[in-house]
Order: sequence, then C-alpha cells, then structure tokens
Amino acid sequence: MCQPLSLYIHVPFCRRKCPYCDFFSVTDPSLIPAYVDGVCKEIRIWSGMTTGRVQTPLHTLYLGGGTPSVLSVSQAARILETVHQALGVIPNAEITMEVNPGTVDAAYLSGIRQLGINRLSIGAQSFDPAKLSFLSRIHTRKQVFETLSGAARAGFSNIGLDLMYALPQETADVWQADLDTALALQLPHLSCYMLTLEPGTPFYRQYKSGHFSPCDPDQRTDFFVHTSRVLEHAGYSHYEVSNFAKNRRFRSVHNTHYWERAAYLGVGPSAHSFLPDGFSDPGGQRHDFGSGPGPLPGSLPCIVKNSGPVRAWNKTDIQVWLDHVTAGRLPWADHEILSPAQEKMEQMMLGLRTDMGVDVNGLHPEIQVLMDRLAGQGSGVFFHHPHTDSRAKRFRLTCSGLTCLDGIVDAIVRKIT
Repeated sequence: MCQPLSLYIHVPFCRRKCPYCDFFSVTDPSLIPAYVDGVCKEIRIWSGMTTGRVQTPLHTLYLGGGTPSVLSVSQAARILETVHQALGVIPNAEITMEVNPGTVDAAYLSGIRQLGINRLSIGAQSFDPAKLSFLSRIHTRKQVFETLSGAARAGFSNIGLDLMYALPQETADVWQADLDTALALQLPHLSCYMLTLEPGTPFYRQYKSGHFSPCDPDQRTDFFVHTSRVLEHAGYSHYEVSNFAKNRRFRSVHNTHYWERAAYLGVGPSAHSFLPDGFSDPGGQRHDFGSGPGPLPGSLPCIVKNSGPVRAWNKTDIQVWLDHVTAGRLPWADHEILSPAQEKMEQMMLGLRTDMGVDVNGLHPEIQVLMDRLAGQGSGVFFHHPHTDSRAKRFRLTCSGLTCLDGIVDAIVRKIT
C-alpha cells in the first residue's frame, strides 16, 4: 500500500552562524547557484525511484535550514518548479519556508507567496534585545515586527513564530515578556524551544571552558510547565513538546508526518530521508547507493523493497554532495534498516512527544504491561487517564509527564531491547 509522501529541502546557507545551532550550514553565498542546480538534480533522481513505493504527488513540502530565505525569489521558484514537474504536489498542500527577520522584506515575502508557499516559520527567537545579542541573531526586535507585518500584507495567514527560552541567567520576567508580546500578536502557531547546548557548537565550547553556566534543570522544568499553562490558557493547544497551535488547522502537517513516521524524502546536504516500507526502483531492481563508475569513493549496501524501514542521510560536504547528484546518484553518506526493536522504540519516542500519544493496539504484550504499569503509577499526573474502551486506548503524557519524557522513554527502551 502506498504511503503519503513529504519532502524536506535543506538550504545550508546562513548570513552568520548562530552559536547554538548544530544544523549543517555555511556562510559562503557563492555556492548557492551550484547548490540550486544540485537540488534540482537530486529531486529528479528521486522522481525516478519513488514510483510504487510512496504516494506522489507530495502531501507537504518544507524548505528548512540554515536560512532558506537567503535564496532569491527566482532561485526558490526554480526549485519549486522542479518539485512540481518531477514529483507533483497535491492541491492545497502545506508548503512551508523558514525565514529569518533581517533577510526578507515585503517584496520578498510577496514574491514567495506568489510561488505557492503558504506557511511561514519565522525564526525570531526573542523580542528582547539582550537575548537577541546573546544569541548572535542578525535582526532586531523591530525587524521581527516588520517581517510579521510584511507576511500579513503578502497574504500569509498560516504563520508560526519560533521563540527560545531557558537561556543562562534568564529570568521568569524576561521570558514572560516574550510570551506576552507573542500573545498580543495573535499568531496561529508558536514554537517554544529551550536552549540546548549541542556538542560541537560555540556555546558548548564556551560552557565547557567555564564562560557561562546553563539554566538550572529545575528552572528549565518550571519554564516549560509555565509556558504550557500560559499558552493553553490563551487558547493554544500544546500538541507537541515544543509546539502550540490555535487549532488543528494550524498544526504543522509536515512535522506531524515526522512524528507519525510517514514517508519523507530529504534533499540537500545533510538532509535525512525515511521510507517505512524499504526501497526499490520502479522495476524492482536493487540499488547500490553511492557506487558506480567514476572517482567518487564509497558504496552502500543494497536495499530491497520490504527489507524494513530505511533511514538515510546525505553527504554533508557540499562539493561531495554535488559530485554525487551530478553523476546521477543519491548522495547518501549512510543508511540503516531499522530492526523491529528500533521501530518500537521510535514509535514510543515520537508518539509520546505528541498529544496523540501511543496507541495500545499492536504493542507487544510485554510493552503493554509496562505501559499499563507506568500509566497506573502516574495516572492523572504523568499520564492522562486512559480511555476505558481498549480499542481506543492511548497512552498520552500530561505536561508534567513531558518533563520526564526522556526517563519514560528510557524505561520503555530498556524493556524493548
């Protein structure tokens, strides 16, 4: 049975790297024209390999980064035209683009709206000048409002705003001021992320060298619970750990596909792909990804359809990625075929992140017993009370439960493995 299909396009360019970000990106804009050529080639490679395994046209399309809004309107147009020609897009599909204040103006926003992009994810991170400075953001508070105003004038109604909290020495009052400003804007979607010190980032190195101390764990928990309560009181649904929507219509369909383990293709350097039913070409032939004639090193094991769920990730180096797609090969750095235990682990980890939770039906009996015990111990505190009808029984975490998500998943994983 065919699977709905999503497409993620990674745009690995930034005006300046943020010290907390561990996503792959570079600051050399001279590489963008060659990158656009490569993206179009990779999309066409995929178009010949998805027939019969996943359902095209696309259900969602997401341009993320990096900073996708460093692309010109004409460059974005070329990529979208290739997507429509090679894969197709269903009517009224969610097409999202991440944009950063300081990289767009009203004309740009109008231009991408005319291309068919219908959802914006705006990387504000804060309205507070001191926080913006600490995070090394290139924009000002004023530019956040200008971007939002320009988006509204361009015809965008599905707008999400990213905010960051739990910075070193951040007070509850500073974060509340950010929340109050966001709530006054009446935006349909808010993503609120705690600052995480990722290995390899400048912030992580500064932390390790003693330049600052991270937010206290107990305070992080207080921030999280407070954020959920404030936004739910204001009419937002806390539908995923870090995401809040005014109603179901404004939930991120693309990200929901990730959490539901639907099929998605990743295009661009470092992008990830996931095919729940394995992979084959239209004729059922085996593929030795990354191999073939020419000087490019490395080959990957063959994958056959129905071999199991496949998760793969692209080469990170832009030139190596370009060499592969130019030669007509998927630019995978590596892949894995998920074992049954890994599948169960992902179902638990991703399902419990959301307000849909995990369906008890189909779980291994041992896992059902464990989940029943965990839910019984934390019913009404960490777990919502399960439905009495076992056919509809789901395990869902409360806000307090979400603060213990890692520990709960770890207990389940130990049982699975």
